[in-house]
Amino acid sequence: MRYPVKQDVLVEARRPAQGRSKQTKWEYQCESCKEWFLGKEVQVDHIEECGNMDDMNRFIGTLFCESDNLRVVCLGCHRVKTS
Repeated sequence: MRYPVKQDVLVEARRPAQGRSKQTKWEYQCESCKEWFLGKEVQVDHIEECGNMDDMNRFIGTLFCESDNLRVVCLGCHRVKTS
């Protein structure tokens, strides 16, 4: 969860919270539907799937990728993509 590249992708997708409680500092834009969500409502998604662990080298290489293979999506869009 603390992979620095994932944190960089989240920082790029955020803005100061608008119209929310003062306790909410940031909101994040889903790259798929373009709506704004709280941090607990988004996930960092791999654009190119990691695959399965049958090919461990490919799996690890894709899992720990650069930011060009990652995007921020809301839970709903992530559910649609992965199913």
